[in-house]
Amino acid sequence: MLQPLPLTPRCAQLLDRREHAVIGVSALNGYFTPRTIRHLLDWATRTFARVHVLVPGVELAGTLVARGCPAAKAGAKARAAANNTRNRVIRALDALDPPNATVFDWNQVASVPAYDGARTRLERLFATDPVFREHCVDAVRPIVGVPELSREQAENALPFLLAELPFVIDTPSILGTGSSVFCYPRPMPMVDLLYAGLLPVRPAPAQGFVSTALTQAARPADHLSNTL
Repeated sequence: MLQPLPLTPRCAQLLDRREHAVIGVSALNGYFTPRTIRHLLDWATRTFARVHVLVPGVELAGTLVARGCPAAKAGAKARAAANNTRNRVIRALDALDPPNATVFDWNQVASVPAYDGARTRLERLFATDPVFREHCVDAVRPIVGVPELSREQAENALPFLLAELPFVIDTPSILGTGSSVFCYPRPMPMVDLLYAGLLPVRPAPAQGFVSTALTQAARPADHLSNTL
């Protein structure tokens, strides 16, 4: 069983529309077993009119470098991990055979003006706003998984965060939907601040966030982490 938990009352209203969802599926994260992915996608495809399943893009390599993976090996390891995650999603969708779902990564929409614009604004904020920059560094710390993050580690890991955030901010503009909710098993880094209006960028009025927590019976043995 799955317990959807909207982050705010507005998110609850958008969930009730059941128009569109982005389901975030992480790579190199023991929580996202084939069984868990199937649970998530079964719920999503029965709940929403349209579903996009988001898997990591090439920026995963930078996060691996931040964790200590040699740069010469990070690209191949990232591609393998992303492909493995995508294949798990595809197998789940093949088994469910829904007419309303597709899998993609953010690199596939890099040329979409709404995505490019959102990402450019985030990168500019990181470069010019010290407070936003500190929030970003705090956000990538659990993703990298080290208590003390050096500037070099943060700079390697930040592209992953900044590549994913546009979908938490304005999926409707990027994918052309009336409204959308981003679904992940628990609030991601910076999401609470974003939806509380405490950052210099805010989610679009038609964008929501929903935690998709599995009940104990359906939950995998691995604990959910903030990794990738």
